[in-house]
Amino acid sequence: MKYKFQCLKCQNTFDPNPLLITCNETSCCNEVFEIVYTTNSNNSVLEPLIPLLDSVNLINMGQGNTPIIKLNSLSKEFDLNIYAKLEYMNPTGSFKDRGSSMMISALREFGIKEIVEDSSGNAGASISAYSAFSKLKSHIFVPENAPKNKVAQIELYGSKIYKIPGPRDNATESAIKFSKQNSLPYSSHNLSPYFIEGTKSFGYEVINFFKNEQPNHIIFPVGNGSLLIGSYKAYKEANQNINIPKHHAIQSANLSPIVFEYEKLKWNPEDWTPTIANGIAILNPPRVKQSALVVSNTKGSAISVTDEEIIDWQIQLAQKEGIFAEITASATFAAIKKMQKNNIIKNKESVLIPITGFGLKDPPKNFN
Repeated sequence: MKYKFQCLKCQNTFDPNPLLITCNETSCCNEVFEIVYTTNSNNSVLEPLIPLLDSVNLINMGQGNTPIIKLNSLSKEFDLNIYAKLEYMNPTGSFKDRGSSMMISALREFGIKEIVEDSSGNAGASISAYSAFSKLKSHIFVPENAPKNKVAQIELYGSKIYKIPGPRDNATESAIKFSKQNSLPYSSHNLSPYFIEGTKSFGYEVINFFKNEQPNHIIFPVGNGSLLIGSYKAYKEANQNINIPKHHAIQSANLSPIVFEYEKLKWNPEDWTPTIANGIAILNPPRVKQSALVVSNTKGSAISVTDEEIIDWQIQLAQKEGIFAEITASATFAAIKKMQKNNIIKNKESVLIPITGFGLKDPPKNFN
């Protein structure tokens, strides 16, 4: 499929290049890219457009096609129709496998043999696995306080790990510096437009599952917003006569730049405090404006919840529905009651929530 990189700010287009991370068209741009397709297509809802020279080059480790189940107990409790999409059933235990498969496939088409990435855990594990499968050498920079289980998973796949002290963004800065010093492509899941194209498959699966009765709402835990953005792109790309669900973004109250952007408030990165939801703890998400725009375009909302609420809902979800969700994924359930109280979600409406990662990746500290 023929495609271009398009800057989200100046709208200029560029030939695809895995070494091109942000737009350098003007001195003040430095914005991230998205992929736009230049080939006319009567696209079917069953077949997402993919940015590869040949679709057979898409690496398949079994990612995608995760189950959607109804949460009967919580549906009754909230007087809603609540569904969960079990993204933790992807090969490495999180939704990140959708993006990694596409990104690594594209890099391999370009002949890339060695990459640099930074991650708080899930993306690093995913990219490490797909790199191992594809015989790529990977350097993964992680925060020093990243969950031990996630770091162990990355290491097991054979990646070289670099533990960086300080906030999450320090790992990003160190990875970029390393990539430049060693002339290696910085293959960031937060920046790569290929990663977003991979997460579109989530949206297509939702579209095909619900058909003419799409959910009223999809609630996402968001750090950089890749699943939120990918889902919205799928609905727009599918070009079907269906209603696009309201897309909602949930963050920790300790660190919520996307909520601030949506509310048109000034975010000060120095005002953050540590959060238990490390998977969505991004100080300066490069796709913050794009994420907020998706929320606005779908008439959704951006809401923050406390760490105490998140912890409580990890327990409730396990004990009421038998789902051991990663702590980050539990943030979405903590938001439902607030959304009902503010009349964002109305009784009897349908709600879909992705369980973005498995609980054993970062198990609760207060259980033995």
